[in-house]
Amino acid sequence: MSQMKNLQDIDWVFDQDYCGRILQGDFSEKLKRRVAECILLFRNFNATANPSLPYVSAWNEQSNKAIWYEFAASKLLELFQCQSCEVSEIFRDSIVKWCSYQYESDSETVSQKILGRDALTDVRKKLRDAGKQSGRVEAIYKLALHDNRVIWFKDIATVESFPEDQICLSLGALMDVTKEMEKEEQRQAEEEALRRKHAELERELEKQSKKIWKTQIEMIYRLAQAAGYHDNSTGLHITKMSHYCDLISEAVGLNKKERELLFHATSMHDVGKIAIAESILQKPGKLNEHEFEMVKTHSIIGAKLLSGNNSPLLKMARNIALTHHERWDGEGYPNGLSGDEIPLSGRIAAICDVFDALISERPYKKAWHIDDALSEVEKGKGTKFDPELVDIFLSRKSHIAAIQKRFQFDHEPVYA
Repeated sequence: MSQMKNLQDIDWVFDQDYCGRILQGDFSEKLKRRVAECILLFRNFNATANPSLPYVSAWNEQSNKAIWYEFAASKLLELFQCQSCEVSEIFRDSIVKWCSYQYESDSETVSQKILGRDALTDVRKKLRDAGKQSGRVEAIYKLALHDNRVIWFKDIATVESFPEDQICLSLGALMDVTKEMEKEEQRQAEEEALRRKHAELERELEKQSKKIWKTQIEMIYRLAQAAGYHDNSTGLHITKMSHYCDLISEAVGLNKKERELLFHATSMHDVGKIAIAESILQKPGKLNEHEFEMVKTHSIIGAKLLSGNNSPLLKMARNIALTHHERWDGEGYPNGLSGDEIPLSGRIAAICDVFDALISERPYKKAWHIDDALSEVEKGKGTKFDPELVDIFLSRKSHIAAIQKRFQFDHEPVYA
């Protein structure tokens, strides 16, 4: 760009096309010369078939006044049907959507913000400051024209600062990107429709999952109650045992979902007893060897009853039914598992089942005192039971006593 030697060379700009402030204002020669040079260059663009619409705009760094135009391409004036001095206001009032590409001052990263017209006021100064620091700025505007047409402009500009005058210049060009942005809008609309459909499906799946979960819970408790009646017991044993198990599962760090599964699955630990003769289950005296072997089959029977379903609840219930009589030392049944071979759920249930059986009255025995029952559990540490879980259980004596007191009378288990 050729340099003008003095301000006399810019007299030609004072005509009907110039509506700016700088060339006629009290500003430095340096600033006026730069504005005049850019106007000369951009006016020459007007005479070409260049599709871009060049402009020179400015703003005062020490005020919140709106940006003004020193020069605007004739095609832009024709589009807005206005003079240069009106471009800024009409442009601003025509914006219906604004997609800003803001260059961060401390890196080459570009952060994209999509804003509505109402949000422009809050961020305009921030974007101008970022443009000043980086020396460039890009933005995309969606405009509604006076004839109801919609047009998208991409604005690419360099920013120059003149501290002596407290003025910043934006030297840029607008390019019509309507076709590209309409495609982008369509793509975004399709994505949003898919997101809404996906959210709707997720809500429906969640609704169905809750319904299935509720049905599963109701089914297992009804089945557990049926086995309990056959064993001449009530829901008290199931309820208390579930809460004892929850004490341990919380202490070992199971998450909320895992605790909930264990709480409900525990109720099915003795479901296999539904297939054991009532005369054996109700026998007031000690079982003979044959009778005891019959009782031991309830673990395998329960596991078979709960097999064939991929529900996490029923899978855990199956594990508990199968393994809650296994022992830490490997002397349990039905498979002689030992140590960590026994699932955690089965190891937890084993302690709680024995403890509650001891403090409950049965046809063949009186209820034990809670302290005696806790001592019996401690005796089984490292032989019958996982020693770490025993320590956890015994350390919660006050909670155990509270559960025992809370469920003195029979009612439905509630997960808490």
